[in-house]
Amino acid sequence: MIEFVKVNGKDAHFSKDSLNPIFELELDVASVKNISITVFDVYQNSETWNFEFLETEINAPVVNLFAPYASDDGTIQLDTDDPSLYIEGVVKDESFIKSIFIDGVTASFNTQMKNPKFSMTINIMNKTSFIISTEDEYGNKTEKTFILNRENIALLADNPMGKTWVIFIENSQYQSFASLDGPGKDVTMMKSAFAKYKINNVVHKKDMTKSQLERFFSIELRDLVRSNKVNSLLVWYAGHGKFINETGYWIPTDAKRDDEFTYFNINNLKASMQSYSKEITHTLVITDACESGPSFYQAMRSTPTEKSCNDWKATKFKSSQVFSSAGYELASDNSQFTKTFASTLSGNPDACIPIETIVTKVKTAVTQSGAKQAPKFGKIAGLEDEDGTFFFIKK
Repeated sequence: MIEFVKVNGKDAHFSKDSLNPIFELELDVASVKNISITVFDVYQNSETWNFEFLETEINAPVVNLFAPYASDDGTIQLDTDDPSLYIEGVVKDESFIKSIFIDGVTASFNTQMKNPKFSMTINIMNKTSFIISTEDEYGNKTEKTFILNRENIALLADNPMGKTWVIFIENSQYQSFASLDGPGKDVTMMKSAFAKYKINNVVHKKDMTKSQLERFFSIELRDLVRSNKVNSLLVWYAGHGKFINETGYWIPTDAKRDDEFTYFNINNLKASMQSYSKEITHTLVITDACESGPSFYQAMRSTPTEKSCNDWKATKFKSSQVFSSAGYELASDNSQFTKTFASTLSGNPDACIPIETIVTKVKTAVTQSGAKQAPKFGKIAGLEDEDGTFFFIKK
């Protein structure tokens, strides 16, 4: 029979009337490096066992793709009928990664590096999906399915704008500023309007902090643009904005009132976009938040000349344009700027429509609504512009 059991010097609970009893003891292991268990029987025979803690983590790896781009639900919009698909991404984890498989085949990655990048070319002939599975050194596993959507293949075939992406930044839920209803409604409205046009991918980011905005535009979007060979890029921001000392700011969700340093200076957006502007033919920044500021854009001195859809130079030559409004003044505001922009796209009877046509209609509607300031349109200072323009091409 067992006389007593001690765990790290403390008496454990057990039934002394039982043969081979089960013992138990609650132990705070926060500052404990090992466990020592000592057992004595009624004849004073004893044995001691020492166990060392080996710390591990239980979080599953996270798989992110750079190329091709995958939406939050794992859908990939294919651009060609090519039977081969080059896949590039990163696996993020607190520990080293032991394995990365794509449809059961080992992908290329550095096993000695944390958060390793991986790549592989797979055959997707007659496939509607593929699976990436990964495991870290502690046995934590992730399996993620990516769906292949071929509906967009026809869009590139006769689209002079090339591969076109729209980026929505929707900031609605603020910590220090009043939360907004308008941005969510406006982004939904614009998505509906864009559905009739040749847009290859829509990336929708919500409630971004300052650090998230900085990282997205300087690193994440750069990698996505380069890896996916994007030709035309539209960035749409809806949320609070500020115009201070001739400079426009987007207000991150974690910004503090009266602390300009916590705002996102859109000149930083321009600086980030300069690093990948060579890859892009057409850039259009739309900010339904505040004026952009003279350091960000070169204002048009007169009504912009509307380009023709038949003008091949306008699609082949580079364009870098910005269109900004005075933004949201009240939490429940509905943007006349966005409403007219969307209705102009939806009501367009032609095969395409240039941004200049939309600008003219939006400016007129906003002015007639009694707004204090008319929207501003111009070229982005510092980004290459060859007098091309941004066309919206119908499906």
